[in-house]
Amino acid sequence: MSLFNKRDDRQARTDRIRDDLRDIGDQGQALGRDLRDDAGDAIEEARIKSEEQYARMAAESRRRNRRFKRSANQSMNDCDRYVREHPWSGIGVAALAGAVAGLLISRR
Repeated sequence: MSLFNKRDDRQARTDRIRDDLRDIGDQGQALGRDLRDDAGDAIEEARIKSEEQYARMAAESRRRNRRFKRSANQSMNDCDRYVREHPWSGIGVAALAGAVAGLLISRR
């Protein structure tokens, strides 16, 4: 009778180990699903944040581009008005700039 009990004990332990391994496997699969869901949520959150940041940067870029164009147009208008009001000074500055450019190019 003691031999029979040992066999039953072994079988019971084997069944418990098998059940424990199944539980561990099930828990691992559940953990994998949870991690996948969490990673998906994190990726979606990062995507939303990057889209928001891109939108802010694009708006800022457009605003700066408009401001630069206004500034460049204002500078060109000021330069044009000055040359029209002082034509000989404009010719002198242009001649001087041409001479300096010619000297720099001829040295090469």
